[in-house]
Amino acid sequence: MIRSFFFSIACSLPGLLNAQPAAIDWSMELPCATPAEGCTRPRVVINADGAPVVLWGRETGMKADFVAVGDGGGFSAPQQVTYMSTPPAVDYWMGGDIAAVGNEVWISFKATPEETMPAYARRSLDGGYTWGDTIRISNDAWTRFASIAIGNAGEPVVQYMQFDAGFANARYVTTRMSGGAFQPSLAASTPFAPGNVCDCCPGQVVAADDVVVALYRNAGPNIRVIYGAASADGGDTYVAGGLLDATNWNLGGCPATGPDGYVAGDSVRYVWMSGALNGSKVNLCSAALDDFALSPMVKVHPGQSASTEQNYPRIAGSGDTLGIVWEQTVSLERNILFSWSTTGIDGLSAPDTVNTSLGGAERTPDIAFADGAFHVVWSDEATGLVNYRKATLMETTGIEGPAATPQFRAWPMPATITLNVDLPDGVRATLRLFDAVGHCVWTSQGSGRQLELGSIAPGTYVLLASDEHGASLGRVLVQLVH
Repeated sequence: MIRSFFFSIACSLPGLLNAQPAAIDWSMELPCATPAEGCTRPRVVINADGAPVVLWGRETGMKADFVAVGDGGGFSAPQQVTYMSTPPAVDYWMGGDIAAVGNEVWISFKATPEETMPAYARRSLDGGYTWGDTIRISNDAWTRFASIAIGNAGEPVVQYMQFDAGFANARYVTTRMSGGAFQPSLAASTPFAPGNVCDCCPGQVVAADDVVVALYRNAGPNIRVIYGAASADGGDTYVAGGLLDATNWNLGGCPATGPDGYVAGDSVRYVWMSGALNGSKVNLCSAALDDFALSPMVKVHPGQSASTEQNYPRIAGSGDTLGIVWEQTVSLERNILFSWSTTGIDGLSAPDTVNTSLGGAERTPDIAFADGAFHVVWSDEATGLVNYRKATLMETTGIEGPAATPQFRAWPMPATITLNVDLPDGVRATLRLFDAVGHCVWTSQGSGRQLELGSIAPGTYVLLASDEHGASLGRVLVQLVH
């Protein structure tokens, strides 16, 4: 009887328990700041303490970029990281970027006006709480889209779009910091791609150790497809490059959306949107870094109608574990979807909806991965907030087999008002209670062993526990009666 009931509850908890090699435990949804700081195009990385560091822009009024750092239960007061004299280029389709290795965190942004102001970077050495002086990335004025990654020995690499005067002859270049200064730019899109790059499509640089990969959308002739270039020496030279997108999207306009990726061993895994077939859809692929040989392309959410629009995908992962987020629009309502795998690009889960507020105005997500957890941020244009959720991978065989034995227990069962919890000695745990539709209705942190649940409505719940590092301690089914 209990096994059968547990199965029915598990099927109604999207993202908590599902038929995957592992399961996902979602945290509550948290705002990163107030509407006064804006909510445009957020980006997230993880510092040495496992805390999310979130960058976003304010598009209206005085343009500015802000950073806030999470602590598990909220976020620090947002800090403005751009000056009035260097207002950043901010829009839902473009903005600043952020990268981190340990507690060294870098941001990059393009200042406005775009035709006269350069791109800049700033560095934090304490995990995103305080920031050093602005550093000019280059002397080029006619530039756009400064993305940043950290490669060998903690040296940042910036990819940006470079133009001739009048925004002519668009191409992508990179520059690597050495000796405390950014070096002269190096061509990344030429000679590997024909013609110009798509001049309103942001590119993305990714890095791991000595490997640097520049990803971008090309525009010649009117074929809006993804290309890349790879360096094996930290961005000093590009020895391989080529086509990463076999969709052959013929478009005379500008889609204003680009690729994202991460380095996985000798390959780069990447996502992008193409409108070549069945409307705007998000794709996933992998390319070998030595010769750019492509794996079969995967649709992240197959079977959708042409009217369902998918856009602004982002990916994060390590090895064969990866997560993808994107904006999906159905009947003018936008939500943020998430799919994940622990077995590479062929093992994607069915999509889960990230946002618990279903106002239909969610936009431009981002994702980071560290220590067995995905961290997701996105913009809610209805509330004017940047929101955050954490998705922790739980070691379980899924609901089709026996549930993994939790490292804690709870009693009595059923419970009335007080629930006793037995945790491993010395563990400070985060406990979260989820109802049958996957909403977190109660949370507690610390080493307390007695939970007062008198304010919670009677019903059946799942109690999830994680340690102070975010690692799952398991789950138990809770029946609450009053």
